[in-house]
Amino acid sequence: MEANDKKPVPPYVSYKTLSNFLDRFKQGLPGRIDRGLMGSMSGAAQSQVTTALRYLGMISDNSIPTPVMKRYTSGEESERKAALREMLQASYPFIFDGVFDFSTATASQLREAFANNTPATGETLGRCMAFLKDAAQDADIHVSQFILQGKTRTAGVKKRSASPKREERTAKVGVAFTTRQTQQHHTPLPVFPAQSSPLLFGLFQRLPKPGTAWTKEDRDRWVVTLNNVLMLEYPEE
Repeated sequence: MEANDKKPVPPYVSYKTLSNFLDRFKQGLPGRIDRGLMGSMSGAAQSQVTTALRYLGMISDNSIPTPVMKRYTSGEESERKAALREMLQASYPFIFDGVFDFSTATASQLREAFANNTPATGETLGRCMAFLKDAAQDADIHVSQFILQGKTRTAGVKKRSASPKREERTAKVGVAFTTRQTQQHHTPLPVFPAQSSPLLFGLFQRLPKPGTAWTKEDRDRWVVTLNNVLMLEYPEE
């Protein structure tokens, strides 16, 4: 695993986020891809997009666009797909080396390939798999039906069915929350469905009081945690 620690982590940003960002440059690329072009994104998303661009060979170490990025952004649809296909095949040699069969592999086999060849772990590993799956489909690469049917984002964490005791606990959380709010404001507040999630309830309890100072680093870390919790609580269709 020491060798893997020296390798970069594959892209784990949402492929749609990266694709939407690249669509902005159909009329021409800037001299450098920097965070000034990502103003609407959170700090965490900016880092993830930059990491993805560098891993795929779209930008150099000093963030200068490469020829393959120009092909992707300015070419016709067929050329864009061809450029994306080349980038994926060059960036994921452990997937497209002719030994691993991406067209028949299971989600578990794909997970093992990432675990054995990259430093990604846990939730990040699942997001790396999801990025590759979505990008490969966009590039018209045949993706195994067993990967498409499998879960790639949960990183092996299985959500347990709600037991009667757990339902009772989550109900108490919602009641306690509503009770505290009612006591503070002297008016009853509605109970929202999301309050049944202890993860979301606990996360929002960590928010500082509005109007108080909150460092950008802590704010970005909270947003990343929120995104991870949302992926656990709201599975994609």
